[in-house]
Amino acid sequence: MVKKYIVAGNWKLYIERAEEAKKIAAVLKRKVKLFPGVDMVLFPPAPLLPAVAQVLGKTSVALGAQTISVFSGGAHTGDVSGAVVKDLGASWVLVGHSERRAAGETNDMVCAQVRAAKNAGLHVMLCVGEKEKDHGGAHFSDIALQLSSALNGFSNPPAGGRTRIAIAYEPVWAIGKTAAEAMQPGELEEMVIFIRKTLTDILDRTAALRVPILYGGSVDGSNARQLLREGGVSGFLVGRASTDIDAFTEILNVCKK
Repeated sequence: MVKKYIVAGNWKLYIERAEEAKKIAAVLKRKVKLFPGVDMVLFPPAPLLPAVAQVLGKTSVALGAQTISVFSGGAHTGDVSGAVVKDLGASWVLVGHSERRAAGETNDMVCAQVRAAKNAGLHVMLCVGEKEKDHGGAHFSDIALQLSSALNGFSNPPAGGRTRIAIAYEPVWAIGKTAAEAMQPGELEEMVIFIRKTLTDILDRTAALRVPILYGGSVDGSNARQLLREGGVSGFLVGRASTDIDAFTEILNVCKK
């Protein structure tokens, strides 16, 4: 099983200036040693990758892109390839985020991005999640389809070393809710077990056990500990709260060993 927790901060478009991005990165760089057992990943907007990479330097805080193009070069105006973001200092990429899916990304496009990331040598944080909470259980089929289509043809993650892929489960219906209204630990544990079983079918048991499963959906200091301990996750994908040092630090503290 996964031994280290991952706490990833998706800045989305909340941070729009290089100076603000550098300020947050500098604080987290100073604090990173306070969180043993935690792998931290930051996902700033693509144009801010160089500024954040410059601040982070050789620190253990990893850098990621919020999305990449399915193309690797050529006449594709406005696209940013995996090779470009890697050259800017990124080692991770978010793929299939709910906001990107809502903007029109299909399962086929997500699969193409996974392949593009793999070809560029980037680690993949694959986002999956249902739009609505279905008490009848139909949403499990949606998750299975998102996983199987995205990982079609994806080879097993290598043993040892850094993870090649992580799953970020983000139920869309829970985003923006209070901790009391969001997903409860028992529900999350059930989904984690299901995702792990689905990964076993797609990859194999050994590979599936090496894949971290994160949770993203209204996580804060009030519910992070319970979700971590009882929900069976390997960390969190944090949205807007990751741009608030105090709020993000609370979550990091919960995950440290």
